Amino acid sequence: MDLVDCPECQLRNLTQQLQKETSKRKLLEQKLRTSEAQMRAVFEAMTDVVLIINLHSNQLGSIKILPTKPNQTHTDDTDVISQTVEQFFHEQTAQVWLEKVRQALDLQQTLCFDYNLFRQGHQVWFSASISPISSQSVLWVARDISDRKQAEIELQHAKEAAEAANKAKSQFLAAMSHELRTPLNSILGFSQIMYDDTSCTDENREYLDIINRSGQHLLQLINDVLEMSKIEAGKIKLNEKKLDLYSLLDSLEDMLRLKAAAKKLTLIFERSPSVPQHIIADESKLRQVLLNLLSNALKFTQVGSVTLRVRMGQARQTKIPNPQFLIFEVEDTGSGIASEEINNLFEAFVQTETGKRSQEGTGLGLAISRKFVQLMGGDITVNSVVGKGSIFAFDIQVNLAEMTQLPQLSSQRVKCLAPDQPIYRLLIVDDNQDHRQCLIKLLKPLGFEIQQAENGQQGIAIWESWCPHIIFMDMQMPIMDGYEATREIKRREQFSWGDRENHLPSHTKIIALTAYAFEEQRQVMIAAGCDDFISKPFSEEEIFAQLTKHLGVRYIYFEPGIVNQNKDVKSGSLTPEDLAKMPDAWIQKLHTAAKECNDESILQLLAQIPTQFPNLIQVLTQLTYNFRFDEIIKVTDLLVRQKVEQPLHLLQKLQDVERQKVKVERLFYEQYYY
Repeated sequence: MDLVDCPECQLRNLTQQLQKETSKRKLLEQKLRTSEAQMRAVFEAMTDVVLIINLHSNQLGSIKILPTKPNQTHTDDTDVISQTVEQFFHEQTAQVWLEKVRQALDLQQTLCFDYNLFRQGHQVWFSASISPISSQSVLWVARDISDRKQAEIELQHAKEAAEAANKAKSQFLAAMSHELRTPLNSILGFSQIMYDDTSCTDENREYLDIINRSGQHLLQLINDVLEMSKIEAGKIKLNEKKLDLYSLLDSLEDMLRLKAAAKKLTLIFERSPSVPQHIIADESKLRQVLLNLLSNALKFTQVGSVTLRVRMGQARQTKIPNPQFLIFEVEDTGSGIASEEINNLFEAFVQTETGKRSQEGTGLGLAISRKFVQLMGGDITVNSVVGKGSIFAFDIQVNLAEMTQLPQLSSQRVKCLAPDQPIYRLLIVDDNQDHRQCLIKLLKPLGFEIQQAENGQQGIAIWESWCPHIIFMDMQMPIMDGYEATREIKRREQFSWGDRENHLPSHTKIIALTAYAFEEQRQVMIAAGCDDFISKPFSEEEIFAQLTKHLGVRYIYFEPGIVNQNKDVKSGSLTPEDLAKMPDAWIQKLHTAAKECNDESILQLLAQIPTQFPNLIQVLTQLTYNFRFDEIIKVTDLLVRQKVEQPLHLLQKLQDVERQKVKVERLFYEQYYY
């Protein structure tokens, strides 16, 4: 019994163990099915392509595609498909993918890249990652990014279209700037020349002031539109350099004092003792911001005062080392700004009700000013009370500069050239006759020798034969423009300068005259070989400053207010007493030059007149400028004849004395002997 029971017990135990194992297996199978179902659900929900690639000893790969839903890019009819890389991919690209797999296996790290395939006649883009899972297998996960690529392509096309539109706008604005500045150059240039004419009456000077102010206003509108265009295009950059802040503030005060006095307003400039004199900042943009705020304050203030305060600010966290902060405040006692208008105050082309009533400006000034201040590391704020006034404040980041002498434009009017200077030769190359005449009328009366050309070819020919010290070169001309002419002159200078006989500077200076306002175009001019540039319309101060900068020309200036007093010096008021101060040989040369109507020779002689005779210089300059050679001849002829007749008169007197002596001797002889 025991023997029988023992095997039965063992069998029963084995059966129970088997049942337990079977239950465990069924449980594991159920968990596996559940896991597979979950995994399948995950893969079926995915839009990625998941590949397992195995490399064999023959370096060919086999591919298994997991059951995902990749937008029908790859078939998923079965759970597992075994193919080689050559079968799965095109044979032409199979080696590329195999190389990617080998690289991932060699480095044992994940590689990421984009690739494309052609399916059903169209291009499909994927973003793929290859991750090693064994020494010979990798997991390749690829996501369809065709929509993203298409969006990127459309975005690139839109960007190119926007850039093309922006370029077209820039070209249009540059062309319009050129077309508007070109006639403005003649208007403003000749109005300055006429203003200096001593025969100009007070009434005509008033009209010229109106013309000049209107021209300057139009120029400011053009500049504002161009500045806003450059700001929108992101082309505005800082041009930081050393500047004398005290001189900048003084020049602004001098500029605006008459305007304030005309409205019977008090203009106050307050500068803290801690404000440094020499700083590194963008002088042009700082000047423009201050001028805009001060001009607005004067324009909208009828009674009271306008005050500019400048002080140092507290340091804060910035990217520049050891920055200094300057705070500027412009306070007025004007009409003030309503609170509901302040939020839109710095929007482009937006004006307050007071600004609209003034019928001046474009509504760009404050928008441009804020952009400039932000570019200089600060911002503008405004506090205003209607009926009491406004305070505009802004701060900028600056660095201190060494105390050096900085060049400045003289605000005085040039009377003539200082003595003891060479006769400078100036060449004007411009296809616009009005512009050439404007420069000739400005410079020739001072004693410069001048020649002119209508295009670059003529300019090069005159340069070769005449060797000018400086060339004022217009950049837009027919036949040959200023760019090509400048490059050609600079090229020839490099090879032939040593053969020149004249004692000239190391090379002829070329100053570009341009009606274009964009900085990129100015950089192209400098790259072409120009030594400097002047924007049209230019002022006479800019022309004189360039001659001083590049040639060292020195001038004699009118005393302040002398231009208004010139009306007392009438054309043709030359007297013999005035010329008698000069040497006889000089008077003879002047007489000969006047008889030959040689204005250049006369102007050269004027440069020899001592500076203590300013009235003589002024009268002769005006007579030459107005071609009144007859007046010069009349006076010089009288002096020349006097110089010639005086010895004859003395000889006649000596002869009379001799005759009287003989007569006395005869009478004495007769009385003594008879």
